[in-house]
Amino acid sequence: MHFLPIAFLAYFLIALNLTLDKIILKKALPSPVVYCFYVGLMSIFGVVFAPFGRFWFGPEAALAGILVGAVFMAAIYLMYKALFSCEASRVGPIIGALTPIFVAFFSFFILGEVLNGRSFLAFLLLVVGGLAIAIDFRDKESFDFRSRRNQKLFRNVILSALIFGLYYVLLKSVFNEQNFIAGLVWTRVGAFLATFLLLIPARNRRLIFQKTKKTGIASGGLVILNKTMSGIAFALLNYAISLGNVAIVNAMQGLQYIFLLFLVVLFSKFYPKILNEETDKFALFQKGFAVILIFSGLFMIGFVH
Repeated sequence: MHFLPIAFLAYFLIALNLTLDKIILKKALPSPVVYCFYVGLMSIFGVVFAPFGRFWFGPEAALAGILVGAVFMAAIYLMYKALFSCEASRVGPIIGALTPIFVAFFSFFILGEVLNGRSFLAFLLLVVGGLAIAIDFRDKESFDFRSRRNQKLFRNVILSALIFGLYYVLLKSVFNEQNFIAGLVWTRVGAFLATFLLLIPARNRRLIFQKTKKTGIASGGLVILNKTMSGIAFALLNYAISLGNVAIVNAMQGLQYIFLLFLVVLFSKFYPKILNEETDKFALFQKGFAVILIFSGLFMIGFVH
């Protein structure tokens, strides 16, 4: 099976998940710690895939998967902190645009994979397109590195992208050494176990248990629905990574940016105070140009593969 259609569906679901993330974080669970805790707990449902293939390759292989799952939790914690403090359509693309760069770097040193020729051109188009759709070149405050808010945001975004890059490469390594089912199961177990590290700081415990009590049935249901969809997207993306080049699959997040852009515009009609997107001529031109770059990169991927 080819990885392209699988990655296409996965990135659509991830874009929808990110949009709902912004709504939930602002409306239902106004704390990235609480939401990260929910996500981590639900990771245990990844074990439902265990009966569908061989999942035991020895204790060392299981431990490797568990550690990779812990790396994943560190990445999403930083991502949610950044998402909580900025526009969903900005944070997601910036992390997504930087992550493939780190993936390519780590995959060279850890996996020995090298992008060349048309594959490198496709990768470059996707990354530049992702940056173009993420950055507001007219917003001088966004480039003010003296701003304490921006320094905190940049730190969370860059660290999240770096750790995500390391995670995806380590995940591909786990798939190479084991198989898709084993890698998926043990990394989910690792994410679940790492969740309890959030309970160590007393402040986190207060936030988690107080916010959880205040969360209504409707909000809790929205979280469960959203994270179920996220789990499906995650499994699909993992499968695409197991089939294809990890740097190329990751750079295909350009699709996610396009989906995210349209979803934010759509949902902003219902949640204008939570989701907003610029639609003036310059913004549309900039994002339209980015979309062209992204689709050009996707075309190159299809041509190469």
